[in-house]
Amino acid sequence: MLAATASAQTVPMPKPFDPVGDKPKGPAKPAVDTSTPPVSSDEKSNDPLTQLQEQQSESVGPQSEGGANLNLGGSWPWESNTMTGDFFSVRSKLQNVGITVQGTGTLDFVNVLNGGQVNGFTMLTLFDVNVTGDTEKLFGFKGGTIFVDFQTANQTRSPAALVPDYWGFDVINSFGGFTQLAQYWYQQEIISDRLKVKFGKIDANVDFAVPCTGLNFVNSAAYYPAAIVQDMPTYPRQAGGVEILAKPLENFDARFGFFDGSSNFANPSTGFVGSNTGTHGLSTFLWDNPGSYFMIAELGPDWTLGEHKGKFRAGWFEQLGYTDISGVNGPGVANGPTGAYAYANQHIFDPDKDGALLGLELFGQFSWSEPNRNPSQWGLMLGTQWQGVIDARPSDTVGILWAYNQFSSNENLTTSPGSSEAILEAFYDFQVTPWFSIQPDMQYLSQPSSDASANISGAWIFTVRLSLVF
Repeated sequence: MLAATASAQTVPMPKPFDPVGDKPKGPAKPAVDTSTPPVSSDEKSNDPLTQLQEQQSESVGPQSEGGANLNLGGSWPWESNTMTGDFFSVRSKLQNVGITVQGTGTLDFVNVLNGGQVNGFTMLTLFDVNVTGDTEKLFGFKGGTIFVDFQTANQTRSPAALVPDYWGFDVINSFGGFTQLAQYWYQQEIISDRLKVKFGKIDANVDFAVPCTGLNFVNSAAYYPAAIVQDMPTYPRQAGGVEILAKPLENFDARFGFFDGSSNFANPSTGFVGSNTGTHGLSTFLWDNPGSYFMIAELGPDWTLGEHKGKFRAGWFEQLGYTDISGVNGPGVANGPTGAYAYANQHIFDPDKDGALLGLELFGQFSWSEPNRNPSQWGLMLGTQWQGVIDARPSDTVGILWAYNQFSSNENLTTSPGSSEAILEAFYDFQVTPWFSIQPDMQYLSQPSSDASANISGAWIFTVRLSLVF
């Protein structure tokens, strides 16, 4: 469902995806003790909140939080799905009246071991508290969902100062520090689960361009295509918007989003740049927009091979209005980019019969953009992750990812015309409890700054990520 490192190569000031989601729900699909009964299959089919969660369970990433998990898991504390459990039955009582509350925390301890611009350490933190409301249980109004998401993030040192890459080697990079109401939106079912409309301040990366499930990867390449790194309204610049989520056929999805694009605006006469949508909320979308909008659409089929799910999506995007750029010839203003992307994933097998574990998944994503309107001409990402690879530790996950970004040859758009950036990442996620995990992660970036004059060598980056649900 995107930053200031990119600014090092393409723009004069921080963008939402400098060098540069809902994983912090514990494991991708945690194994839980059923001593606390989960929501029944009948309830799942009729409960709009659960439908939303099922939809967003495919959009998990620490930076783009979605609906909370209704299942409280087993006995507290070691088998509970949250660190605080069902404290004095408060959580379960709230759920009974239609309110689900969840908090998550992600802490990344990052050390650039070799290469890059500077060898050194930084710590990045992201804490999220969100509330999901079922309007039928709350007010008797069927098919509605209210979602409010609070985020606070910080870092001890800018990741771009260590490795000024384009895609973003840490997806929770906050480009400084912030505390904000990251999302607040209302979703209404129009035709059961066949047609839904969402309006408010939204993280577009929850519903668009999400290539796989249960994401644990640190690098941003796992979360969104190279071609929309600078423009997609996602963390930390979520934006006002409207989404139409349709399922015209049982196994076919079609989605369209229209968002505030003010963060990318630049006045061609004065060079004045637009407002940060992350801190301005709906104001620049509804009544103070400078003519800058972001549009995105995608569609495609779902399928099941045996008992193993897969899907394919093809998408299109465009940033309307003037945008700020920076190339070999210095900063400038140009028409916003347009392009296309596609992604697919396929589960190969599941290690358990009840589907509590993710199993083995293969996924990939490709994007292309008009090379005279975007610093990224095309990008490719391939990856796999496997939960349950070790019988004795069925909830642990291992993953590997490779990604490549080819820059435009237009020297007015990028300081790295015709160059490229390649990424290799591997991790092992130790699921200590359903609500706490420790994840060592290693990355190699072959071109941490594709500006030849910078002469920055390939970088080895080691990260230890702590994730918790409270």
